[in-house]
Amino acid sequence: MTSVQHGNIYCEEYAKSFAKAIDFNEELAAHLRNAELLTDFKTPNGLAEQLKQVARLMVAHEERNVERDIFFVSIGGFDTHQDVFDELAKKFQDINEALSYFVAELKAQGLFDSMVLLTHSDFGRTLTPNSGEGTDHAWAGNHIILGGALRGGRVFNEFPESLLKDSLQDAGRGRLIPKYPWESMMVPVARWLGVEESQEPSVFPNIGNFNRSFHIIGQADLFQ
Repeated sequence: MTSVQHGNIYCEEYAKSFAKAIDFNEELAAHLRNAELLTDFKTPNGLAEQLKQVARLMVAHEERNVERDIFFVSIGGFDTHQDVFDELAKKFQDINEALSYFVAELKAQGLFDSMVLLTHSDFGRTLTPNSGEGTDHAWAGNHIILGGALRGGRVFNEFPESLLKDSLQDAGRGRLIPKYPWESMMVPVARWLGVEESQEPSVFPNIGNFNRSFHIIGQADLFQ
């Protein structure tokens, strides 16, 4: 398929791109075959399987000749419009198991101090339940950051002055208005990854809208 000559430029470019993709995946597969893990990822949940593959890629970083990587893994099922307690109990168990295996593997490989893992979400959840014992779409939420280079064990947030209806941060039904922006945790992580201060406006177009000393966590505060 990739060696056939086409009379159409679009077909030619597609064939070239397809051939490059095949070559890249064959080379990557060879690197992964040589990546020996030291931890048995026993849990069968999907997040653990994704992190297992990330660990293999990290172990093979020298063979792949890369200085740094950014990986994305995902777990769904948090749109809990009903049965929120049962749903979250299972999700948190899966996350805890997956992260436990992942952290153990990176520590065994001597890579834990060289990585940062952080969570993201499309939206938060209401604090008040709906009729199905669930929650609905909201705004504010908290996130987790972990890694060996972090000054861990702290919460960079403040508990709301009130959770009552019509309180200062309540936009209705417990839809809390965020006090800190998404950039609050992402800016110090980006700096740790090598982004220069002069590059921040390009990486974070909205950073000029926030008070840096109040809204943005300092790199020295988050990292050792």
